[in-house]
Amino acid sequence: MDKLPELSVFFPLYNEEKNVEILVKEALEVFVGIARKFEVTLINDGSTDNTLEIGKKMEKEYKKIRLVSQNNRGYGGALKRGFKESKYSWIFLSDGDLQFDLYEVNKFLPFLESYDLVIGYRTSRAEGIERQIIMIALKFWNKIFLGFPLFIKDIDCAFKFIKKDVIDAVEPLVSDGAMLSTELLLKAYKKGFRIKQIPVKHFKRKFGRPTGNSLKVILKAVRETFVLRKIL
Repeated sequence: MDKLPELSVFFPLYNEEKNVEILVKEALEVFVGIARKFEVTLINDGSTDNTLEIGKKMEKEYKKIRLVSQNNRGYGGALKRGFKESKYSWIFLSDGDLQFDLYEVNKFLPFLESYDLVIGYRTSRAEGIERQIIMIALKFWNKIFLGFPLFIKDIDCAFKFIKKDVIDAVEPLVSDGAMLSTELLLKAYKKGFRIKQIPVKHFKRKFGRPTGNSLKVILKAVRETFVLRKIL
């Protein structure tokens, strides 16, 4: 595949004031070479630092950038808003923390004609042993309680190409927390969509603080598991 005809890109942001400007510039450099027509949406999920103000500045400076702001709804809530705001036939999402190299999207392009979801998996995780243990536990938790397929290597890797048709087919998405990725992938798998996995590098945060391993986030994931169990 040469270039995609069209692509919606979005990044969920929560207190990423030191990352936003670097992220925007890298995204614009990368995606001009990926798609003939593209949009980049910043989803400010109720940040309490200067993320909103910097996002507004980026929106004014670059015509491809659009800022959407909402009250804090959690990571899953930010992803759902990103899906809602995406208008093109392919969607790419990643986090705003600069822990991925956006140039690695070039490895994904050859598979977009044959698959409905082309998703990254981290060859090594940069957050440390505690987060790795949590993620391994999540994988088996999801298998036991939800029948999640074990061939998915990295459930919550925030480096994904997804056809908009897939999002339309799996909605409504009910999770607002960390279980959103589980819900999305499980529903897509059950509906028979084709999934390809590609290895990607993962880097330590230079700025900002991670929130994914907080007790509040983990407890919310537990609650959402049983909501999903009833629905599915």
